[in-house]
Amino acid sequence: MIDTTSLTHLTHKTALTTVEKSTSATPLNSSLKELDSASAIDGATFSTLSRQLSSSAARAQARDSSLDFKSLRSLANSISDKIAGNSYHANRKLHDAEIPDTDDPALLERAVQATSFKNGSGANPFAGLSQDQLRLIMYDEDSDFTINERSAAYSENYAQEQVWKRAICQRYTDEYNETGKSTQTLVMLLAHYDQLPPIEKAQYPAHYAALITSDDSSAMDIFNALKSQSDIQEA
Repeated sequence: MIDTTSLTHLTHKTALTTVEKSTSATPLNSSLKELDSASAIDGATFSTLSRQLSSSAARAQARDSSLDFKSLRSLANSISDKIAGNSYHANRKLHDAEIPDTDDPALLERAVQATSFKNGSGANPFAGLSQDQLRLIMYDEDSDFTINERSAAYSENYAQEQVWKRAICQRYTDEYNETGKSTQTLVMLLAHYDQLPPIEKAQYPAHYAALITSDDSSAMDIFNALKSQSDIQEA
């Protein structure tokens, strides 16, 4: 049995509706660019955000294809410090004073809302976005999102991540207590990891897939079979 503390890098990408006793429900085909699922944002505001996310996605693809995992890990750590770590907190006055270089009232208002949220007032302007969308905002060093906006995206991503961690750890424990193994949960973890963008994968331990399945190789076999079947269906 693996220690459930090794599951600490999980996110909400694998839908909670897959927490059932069927490995066939594992979402192997989920898109990483769900730019139209932001139910909390609509109208012209969403249209503007969608364009921003589309540009961020293009930059993310270029970044991830040009850097190796070690470089991506270093960049991810640097960004996390800038938008949520010591560097962020040491420069709060600068971040709070930052104004987007735009005349668009929707973008200006969203930046103000993000600053208010980070100072404990009001709602997160990115509440309801998918984690894939939130990551595009968080990691985009060349975007027109302010640091407080990127930090607000980080906060929403973190909140969703905690929901997923609690659910998947509980599922892992329940399956183990019921069957003596957690094979189906491990398959879900492998599917989740397989779908992550490179900058997220780079933050996982080396040989993560082998590590979590070291006591249950059947999980890897099942995942590989499902992935092969999925690839055939998509071809």
